[in-house]
Amino acid sequence: MKSSGLVKGLLKYGLAVALLTFVVGMNWTSLNVLFSRTPQVVPFLLAAGAMVVVILMQYLRWFFLVRSIDLPFTLYAAARLGLVGTFYNTFLPGSIGGDFVKAFMIAKGNPERRTAAVSTVIADRLLGLFGLLLYAGAAGGLSWVTGDDRIVGKRALEMIIVVCLFLVACFMVGYVGLGFLSNAFAVRLGTKFASIPKVGKTLEEVWNTGRRFRAKPAVILGCVVLSGISHTFMMLSYHLAVQVFPPENLELLGGLAEHFVIAPIGFIAQALIPVPGGLGASELTFGGLYQLIRGNEAEAVGLAGRLSLRVIEWVIGLIGFLAYLGMRGELPVPQTEDVTQPETVAVR
Repeated sequence: MKSSGLVKGLLKYGLAVALLTFVVGMNWTSLNVLFSRTPQVVPFLLAAGAMVVVILMQYLRWFFLVRSIDLPFTLYAAARLGLVGTFYNTFLPGSIGGDFVKAFMIAKGNPERRTAAVSTVIADRLLGLFGLLLYAGAAGGLSWVTGDDRIVGKRALEMIIVVCLFLVACFMVGYVGLGFLSNAFAVRLGTKFASIPKVGKTLEEVWNTGRRFRAKPAVILGCVVLSGISHTFMMLSYHLAVQVFPPENLELLGGLAEHFVIAPIGFIAQALIPVPGGLGASELTFGGLYQLIRGNEAEAVGLAGRLSLRVIEWVIGLIGFLAYLGMRGELPVPQTEDVTQPETVAVR
């Protein structure tokens, strides 16, 4: 790894530790009270089980995307590469994230169809992002229109729901609209995207991915369903995680409907901040979101829940490390400046 890459990596770790130290320090008194209570083992184990389902659904979604474009691929390969990707995304700060590793390996096995292979990784991440937005908008919107008093009248939650539904509509209009563009126009537009400095290559890859999978609506619909299953268990895992160290005042615990609105936003936010596994950024976000639904006193409750979930993610990441050790000789050597694959957001 070049020295500049080492410095960037250390800075990302430093930022993560600084953010985590800041948010824990600001809530230490309340956290100390929560952590002094006996942890609830059953919610923790159930949350862990839910996260395992989340991971498996993600690997299965990617497997279907790869097979939909007739590339040779097995569930075993999807799980093995997926675990390595999980390890990278959880612990490593470098420019080679889990998405890059998956794209590299599948392209390496199909050099004549490299672009198509890479597009499956991009499509998988875009579907993950779309699924989180759809889940927050749909679950929150349903609770809102049915008069759930945990949502109605809370302007911040209502605004989150509206923004999510707007972005979902943009995704859907864009996807449907791709089918009405002529091939010549689409190619010219892709070329224009590619000419944009710094981000052009990534934009072109995303554009071509959309075009490729626009022709496979049944596959996309099936993957959206898988995302729905995955996200249901993801939100459930956080709902259970906040119960591991329950506050004495149980009214500070959010309800399932509230968690279905705020948790997707928390997971999106953690993916957008470039620190290892969203460490610190995720805890800060979830604590702030809990303030929205239960006030300042509840920030530590949301934070403790995210920390409990963090332990589970680390355990899964360590299992991914074992997969990494078994594949180390096949994986790309870390780089910092010459990465040609597009960087994609690691959104579940």
